Amino acid sequence: MSGRERCDARRETRYPLRQVLQCWLTSAKAWERKRALQVCAQLLGACEERSKVTRGCTCKQFGFLVGLLGPLTSDSLATSRQLAGVCLRHLLQIQARTRNVAPETGDFGRLCKGLDSPDDTSLLETSNEIAKTVCEYFPPAQAADFMSTVTETLKCATDRRAWAAGVWMTTFLERCGQLIYQEVPEVLHVLYSCMQTMQQSTHRPLLLQAVYLLARFHHEPVVDSLLQKRLPMDRDAMELWRTLGRSVLGIQVLECLTQKLEAAGENSPRPHSSAPKPGHSQAALESLMLPRAISEVVFVLPTEERVRRLLPRLLPGLLGEVSKALGQEMLLPPLRCRRGLFLNAPRREDKPCSPYCKALELVLSRCLEKRWLLLLWRQGAWTFLENPQAHTNGVCLLTSVLLRNQLISRGVIWALSQWLNSHSENLQLTATAFFAELMKDPPFTEKKFLKNVLGVLIEKSQHRISAVRQMAVRGLGNAVRRAPKQVQKHKEAILEVLQRGLENTTCPEVAAESMLALAEVVRKMKAEGLGSAFKDIARSTKMFFEAGRDHSSPEKCGKPGSAFSCTSGILTLKSPTTTLYLCAPFLGPERVQEGIITSIGLSAAELQYEVCHCLVTDAPAMLERLHSIARSRHLENGQALHSSAIAVLEDILEKARGLSGSCQQQE
Repeated sequence: MSGRERCDARRETRYPLRQVLQCWLTSAKAWERKRALQVCAQLLGACEERSKVTRGCTCKQFGFLVGLLGPLTSDSLATSRQLAGVCLRHLLQIQARTRNVAPETGDFGRLCKGLDSPDDTSLLETSNEIAKTVCEYFPPAQAADFMSTVTETLKCATDRRAWAAGVWMTTFLERCGQLIYQEVPEVLHVLYSCMQTMQQSTHRPLLLQAVYLLARFHHEPVVDSLLQKRLPMDRDAMELWRTLGRSVLGIQVLECLTQKLEAAGENSPRPHSSAPKPGHSQAALESLMLPRAISEVVFVLPTEERVRRLLPRLLPGLLGEVSKALGQEMLLPPLRCRRGLFLNAPRREDKPCSPYCKALELVLSRCLEKRWLLLLWRQGAWTFLENPQAHTNGVCLLTSVLLRNQLISRGVIWALSQWLNSHSENLQLTATAFFAELMKDPPFTEKKFLKNVLGVLIEKSQHRISAVRQMAVRGLGNAVRRAPKQVQKHKEAILEVLQRGLENTTCPEVAAESMLALAEVVRKMKAEGLGSAFKDIARSTKMFFEAGRDHSSPEKCGKPGSAFSCTSGILTLKSPTTTLYLCAPFLGPERVQEGIITSIGLSAAELQYEVCHCLVTDAPAMLERLHSIARSRHLENGQALHSSAIAVLEDILEKARGLSGSCQQQE
C-alpha cells in the first residue's frame, strides 16, 4: 500500500471514529458517557505521550474535542466530571507543545478538584473557570468546529450539561471573539441553524446572547452574514435583528445598515446596462433583506434621537430605492401565511419598493409626532409614493411634512440635489418634486444654495418626461411666490419657461402649472415690473382658457380649480367679463379643500399660526381689510360683529403683526 493510500485510509476511519465518539459522549445515559470518557482519556493520554516525540504537530481536533468535553465537566456523575477534566488536561498539554509553551498544570489541577462539588452553582462556576483556561490555548481557526459541537450538546441535553454548554459557548466568545474574524460567517451559520431547531427551548436566549457577543467584536461581518442569507426574512432572522437593535450595539448596527443602503444606491445598475455582473442575484437578495433589517432595528432602538441622527442618510437612501423601483416587478414575493401558500386565496400584487416604503414609514414614525403620521396616512402619502402616476404627489406631501417638522437638513438637500442629474429618470423626477415643494418655504440657512437649483429647474422644464416638466414649473412658481427678490436675476428665463409651458396644449398638466406660476408672477411683480412681457402673459393666458373651453371637460385643461388660483392675475386683463366667463367652468372648492386638508392634525395655536402666516405672506390685502373691519366692528355689508368674534379677530391681527415684524427682520 502506497503512502497516499494509507493517508486516505486513515482519513476514512477518522471521521467515523469522530462520529462514534460524539454519539457516546452526548448520550442520554450516564453510564455510556462514563464508558466513553474512560476510552477518550486513554486515547488522549497516548496522544500526549506521542506529542512529546512529535513536538510541533498541530492538534486538528482540538476545537471539536473541547466542544464535546467542556459541557461534561457538569455531568451528573462526579466520576465523569473528573474524567472530562483529565481529558481536557491532556488536550492542553498537547496544544501547549504545539505552541511551544508550558501549560499551567497546577492551576488546572486545582480547578479540577472543584468538580467533585455536588452544588450546581459551584459546578457551573468551576466549569466556567476551566473554560477560561482552555480558551488561552484555543486556535481561532477551529472556532466553527467548537461551536458546532457545543451547540449539539445544547440541543440534545436536558440537564445541567446544557447550561454548561451555554457557559462554555459564551465564555469562548468573550475570550476569543476578537480573534475569530475569518470564522464569523461559519460561526453565525451554526448559531442560526441551532435557533431553527430550538424554537421553544429555554436555552434559546443563550444563542441570542452568543450572536450579540459575536457582533460586539465584529458587527460588520455579522451584518454582512445576516444580509446574505438565502432565505427571506423569517422569524429567527427578525429576532436576531431585534436583539442587535435592543442592545448597546443598536446604533452601530443601524449605521452599518445605512452604509449598505448608500452603497446599494451607488452601485445600482444603470438603465440599458450590459449583462449582470457576477453576484448580481446575491446583491438582489440582499436588497430585499436590507429594508426589513432596517425596519426591525429601528423598531426596537431605545431612543428616537439615534434615529433622528441618521435621518439625513436614511431618508435619501430609502426614498431613492422607492423611486428607482417604480414600475418594476417584485423579484421575490414577500412571505405569506401558510394558508395563502397552499390555497388559491386572492393576494395583492406587491411592488419591489414596498419594503423600502414600509421602512421609510417606520423610520419617520420614530422622528414625527403621531398627528403628522396620521396626516400622511389619511392623505395616502405611502400609496402615492409607490404609484408611478401619483409618485410626485407623495413626494410633495412628504416634503411638506418634513419641512414643518424641521427635518430637512443640509445633508438631505445635498443628497437629493445629486439626483437632479442622475442617469435614472425616476430619481430625477423624485428630486424635482422634492425641490419644487422645498421652494415653498426653503430653510433660511439654505436659501443661497437653492439659488443654484433655480437654474436646474429652468433646465428641467424642457425634460422629455411631462411629470418632470410639471414639477420644474411648479418649483419656479413656488420660488417666485416665496422669494420674488431673489429670482429677479432669472426673471426673463422663468417667464420664457412659463409662457412656453402655457402654450403647450398637448400637455394640460404642464399648462395648468404654468398658469398657476404666472399668476404668482403677475401678483408679485405687477405689470410695471414685467414690462413688455405682461402683454405676452395676457395673450398666452387667454389662449389657455380658449383651449380649455374647446375640451369636453374642464379637467382636461389642467388642475381642477387652477383658474381659481389664477384669478388675481387674470383680472389685470382688459376684459374682466370675458375672463370671468372663461374661468367659470374651472371654479370649484378644491383649493379650499386643499387648505383644509393640510391643516388636519394641527392644534388651535398651530392652526392660528398657519392662518396668520398665510395672511402676512400671501394675502396682505385681505389682512388690511380685516384691520378695517376690526376698527369699525362691522362687516363690509354693515352687519355688526359679536363681541366674541371681535376678540378672536383682534387676537389674530395681533399675532399677524408680530409675525410680520419677525419676517421683515429675517429678510
